Amino acid sequence: MGALINKSEASLSVIKAGVDDKGNPLCVNKSQVYLFKKEQTGNKIVFYYHDAKSAEASVTKSFPDSESLDSYWEELLRKW
Repeated sequence: MGALINKSEASLSVIKAGVDDKGNPLCVNKSQVYLFKKEQTGNKIVFYYHDAKSAEASVTKSFPDSESLDSYWEELLRKW
């Protein structure tokens, strides 16, 4: 567990993208992701992934400001 804390999330095999309406963590395995896009106006990144039950399966990772979004985006592109 300690080894995961010191690693950047962008280099892990799982993207942690917030919580659902009941407070459960939302994560997606990066191997399932077929597209991700940056939405600068909303300070978020949307990850689209394969799910046989849903044609529009996605998780959204939100950021408090554009600086943290840009920083995460650059790291994500380098370490994907």
